[in-house]
Amino acid sequence: MTPLIKLSSTQLEALQARLSRLAEGAPGGALLSITLDLGACSGDADDDWLERQPKSAETCYWARPDRGEYRLGIGRAVVCASAGPARFTALQAAHAGVAQHWRHDGRSVGSDIADSFEPVACLGFAFDEESTGELPNTQLGVAAVLLSSQHGRRRATFTTPARDHQGAMRRWQALLETSPRASQSVPAGTLPDPTLAARAWQARVGAALAAIEAGEIDKVVLSRGVRIALPKAIAPVTLLRRLTQQHPESTVFAIGNSHGVFLGATPEQLVGLTDGLARADALAGTAWAGQPLVIDKNTHEQQLVVDAIRQAMEPLCASLHLPPAPQVLQLRDLQHLWTPVSGEVRAGVGLFDLIARLHPTPAVGGWPTAAACEWLRRNGEKRPGWYGGGVGWIDRNGNGEVAVALRCGLLSAGGIELSAGAGIVAGSQPAHEFGETEAKLATMLGALQPDETQGLTQALAGTR
Repeated sequence: MTPLIKLSSTQLEALQARLSRLAEGAPGGALLSITLDLGACSGDADDDWLERQPKSAETCYWARPDRGEYRLGIGRAVVCASAGPARFTALQAAHAGVAQHWRHDGRSVGSDIADSFEPVACLGFAFDEESTGELPNTQLGVAAVLLSSQHGRRRATFTTPARDHQGAMRRWQALLETSPRASQSVPAGTLPDPTLAARAWQARVGAALAAIEAGEIDKVVLSRGVRIALPKAIAPVTLLRRLTQQHPESTVFAIGNSHGVFLGATPEQLVGLTDGLARADALAGTAWAGQPLVIDKNTHEQQLVVDAIRQAMEPLCASLHLPPAPQVLQLRDLQHLWTPVSGEVRAGVGLFDLIARLHPTPAVGGWPTAAACEWLRRNGEKRPGWYGGGVGWIDRNGNGEVAVALRCGLLSAGGIELSAGAGIVAGSQPAHEFGETEAKLATMLGALQPDETQGLTQALAGTR
């Protein structure tokens, strides 16, 4: 069976020697990371690390195909989980503890750009601070093996706690093993009848509009799920490969464990932080199938998000920059109004501070935030996996990026549950908003298009 990467006996001996040197004098809880340079990116499909399926169920994936950036993490060197109102504070403390004693040997990388390479931790969180499910509510983890392609170089980073470094080589080699070659085909799935879903949606939108008219809230984002039964398992790498090909302008992500894989292709960044510069997306208002984008409902939704992001970031930033008018973000089948917001953060402000202030934006929760989230809880809003939450990464220095987990699905035994939502404001029409959710579901449905003549997309079109 072909491993994910082949390491020669010379490379393995050098890796062991570097690990032994790095472990000298290290506290037992310190993380030890060693990066190997695997050469220049080839510019072909091998750069995305999706040619073979990892044997380990513990995986994380992050890709920006338009930038040529791909990361595949396998196994866990360390993982921290939390939930509740203080969940981001808990992860911030966990990251600070890890970063304090995180040793990295990357000296063999071999170029000025590669010398600045940093190992990263993966992070993610659910929309609601109390929700439970297949994934932890909030999680920060450092992969035992991280395969990356960025800045034109391919690398492998191996990480272990210092206390466990004696058996690290054996564990790393086991994590590089692959499952038997996964089928690249996707079986035809069974879609539920949308009639009942449309009726339930109409009732929920009616309740939301009543709350808006009563002055309880200005906006609330409702979501719906579609469970698709599958006759046989789909390899996650097959869906990820399709998503990277079909949506190169989006962030393609996945987080997997023994219970399933949460994956998708999102167009929206919650926040990024690089050397003190913070960036956030104000993204709201949707058009599809030739519909007009700049209409009152969409501009109202967009302005709510812009105002909320400004209010959230102003206390944390010494300066804030916004364009005078929103831009149009053109995706494969959808358009959104988009306002990029950036600012120089004040001393001591980190990525988790920004996340705690920004999440959830009105684009995924509603406005006012607390009232909208409370309304959703009272009215039984359920969001599988981390849908409406966030997924991303952070390095030792606190630089990182978090995307809003949208256009996604939770893949588990027997099927996949897709999620999509729409913002409800005064004047929203249930049928139109239902159509918006259908258009957003098309991102994952496109990746699920089977090879059989009677495909999933055709089946969906026949039920609309």
